Amino acid sequence: MSQGQDGTFSRSVQWQTLNVGVQILIQLAFVRVLGEFLSESEWGLVGVVLGFAGLLEIFAQLGVGPSLIQRKDLSRDQVSAAFWFSLFQGAAFCALVYFTAPAVARWFEKPDMEPVMRWVAFSFLIASVALVPRSLLIRRMDFRSLFWSSLLAMGLGTGLFGIWAATQGWGVYAYIGALLVQNSLLGLNYWWRTGLRISLQPHVRQAGSLLRYGAASTVFNFLNYAATKLDLLVLDKFLPAAKDATVGLYERSVYLMNTPVTVLGKLSDSVLFSGMSGVQDEQERLRGIFYGGTYVVTTLVIPGVILLELFMEDVVLTLVGSTLLRVVPYARILVLAILFRSWIKVCDAVVRAVDAIVPASVIKAGFCAMVGLSAWYGAHEGLEALCLGMVVATSVQAVAMLLLTRRSIRFEWGMLFKLSLPGLRVGLASLLGAVPAWLLADALHWSLHFLLGAGGMAMGAFALAWFRPQGLRVGPYDLLAQLATRLPSAALRNRWVSDDTR
Repeated sequence: MSQGQDGTFSRSVQWQTLNVGVQILIQLAFVRVLGEFLSESEWGLVGVVLGFAGLLEIFAQLGVGPSLIQRKDLSRDQVSAAFWFSLFQGAAFCALVYFTAPAVARWFEKPDMEPVMRWVAFSFLIASVALVPRSLLIRRMDFRSLFWSSLLAMGLGTGLFGIWAATQGWGVYAYIGALLVQNSLLGLNYWWRTGLRISLQPHVRQAGSLLRYGAASTVFNFLNYAATKLDLLVLDKFLPAAKDATVGLYERSVYLMNTPVTVLGKLSDSVLFSGMSGVQDEQERLRGIFYGGTYVVTTLVIPGVILLELFMEDVVLTLVGSTLLRVVPYARILVLAILFRSWIKVCDAVVRAVDAIVPASVIKAGFCAMVGLSAWYGAHEGLEALCLGMVVATSVQAVAMLLLTRRSIRFEWGMLFKLSLPGLRVGLASLLGAVPAWLLADALHWSLHFLLGAGGMAMGAFALAWFRPQGLRVGPYDLLAQLATRLPSAALRNRWVSDDTR
């Protein structure tokens, strides 16, 4: 990859990181407000509906988006074919979900699920219209346009409409309505920013070349997504009693674990996948991107996991309110899987870019089986058993995906270990910084306790970065130097930017 392409990749990471960060903040604010209006049972209903719809949506797209991104050469006829195929699939699945909603509600034994499912059905049609322009923006690595589109859509759809609907007593429909408005605005923005023109001819033959990769990608994405929702669906089906409240508690526990992973997942699904697809024939370059992703993920995630473990009760009170404090013990267990899930996300980008989807799908299928077994066991033995099973299953999947990635790009285990050391050092420094808050836990209000703890951890990490910056540097991978070059402080640039980086 040329120097200009390297600059494009770096800017893409920055814009998409900002994009995902803003999305998470708006979503957290919305969920925090909604937490004051929705009961545990209603959260359970939302989780089951969206989980079931999400599984179907993967088949509604049939891998068209990843195909557009992964192909090295793409014609205008193929783009038009992708749009018409996506639109047809979206309309078909919209009708399918709308008319089968009564049967689905009966199977889940949730009468309230039927009208919610019928509203969610329209999301398939909306997503099909937005799919092609969004994929083209990712292919072009135009993450600046994606950022502004997301900011406008989420600000108006989730931030304004969603919160207004919640305060008006819409209940679960506030969540669903915000989702539909947000996705509609996203689609309009994508079309405007791409300036896309579609031929009226469907070019059916051209769609075939896209669907060959897309079919394998669909299986991979289905298994990947199924693994994140299967536990919830199985738990809901096999719980003997009081299922809605228990499912709601578990759904919120998973939400807390998924929040940091969502950031990494969206980066790997867009920037890493797009960047790696562009150099899919250059193994050395692929290794470099993989090493860089692993380095950044490990350095950021380890102190984040420590923060969540130490201050989980404060985090729950901040994000979802006091009504869901019972999720704390379950969330503490699930948080242990965050680092494994983060590594999996980086590996996923590699195997998708080099088209190693078939063996990866086998790994995902095995993981799904472990998830389903854990959920069935947890339905009878308690949520703690389910959470522990999820951590074990995730760690096994992480090892398997690392082995597959090594076979694809021939990375070195020793280098992977070196890249993990900065994260371990930051984690230890952060842990020491949290000691004052831990000692004063009984004397402080939870909000002050959380601020003191988070501030202490940040100071501990900064002290390490200031006095031992070389401890966070591994060869050409230097997070501090990347950060310092984007800050206005000359002192930080002088301290953190080495001669090799200048």
